[in-house]
Amino acid sequence: MDDREKTVYVINRKYGRHFAKIAVLTVFILALCAGLFFAGIYVTAEDIRSDAAKASRLLTEEGAASARDVNLANALRTSTVNRVINDKQIPAYTTAQVMAMDVSKPSGVTVADLELVTTGGLVGLEEAFYQAEQDYGINCLFVMAIAAHESANGTMCFASNNMFGYGTSGFSSKAEGIDVVAGALANSYLSPGGSLYSGKTISDVNKKYAASTTWDDKVARNMVSYYATISKSRSAALDRLK
Repeated sequence: MDDREKTVYVINRKYGRHFAKIAVLTVFILALCAGLFFAGIYVTAEDIRSDAAKASRLLTEEGAASARDVNLANALRTSTVNRVINDKQIPAYTTAQVMAMDVSKPSGVTVADLELVTTGGLVGLEEAFYQAEQDYGINCLFVMAIAAHESANGTMCFASNNMFGYGTSGFSSKAEGIDVVAGALANSYLSPGGSLYSGKTISDVNKKYAASTTWDDKVARNMVSYYATISKSRSAALDRLK
């Protein structure tokens, strides 16, 4: 065996097992992400990049003991899972808390979350409600709660595809109605300077949106139900990762 072959042999013996450990840990990280994805909880590469980099650096250190590697992998898993739980949990709220909520801010829910709470004529519109939040920054659970209250969960529209009792005309589709009303809520009712702005809570919107003085309470109670269901589902999914 010449000098070159000896060098390659030594490198393979010295570092080969560490590269294998990196591969194993990489598989673990990908499996964790897959589990979160199928639970309806989405994690970006940024969520785990720092942990992956740390694992790669430490696992390639010369002479790392097997016991240390196991402890490191366990610690990284715990750290990653705990951070995901903190970042991805959706709390359950009381009616009073929802009534005090700034509904101009996004809810942070996913399409999978919305699929848990849609019923009746709202089923199949989850993407439209989710997109309204992405486009206008408005809490899509608030938009959905209005539709649920005004149209008996999308089954009794005021006009063609108008689930919101908004204006006097209909829409070409329920999805279009969601987009139009979400835009109006965000720009006219919930933006300072908007023509119908009174504040950023449900009760503030009630002042200009509906004549009923109990409209805000009914919309809020729908939201409380949504948050409770979503929170319970996410908690169960995240608990399985522990």
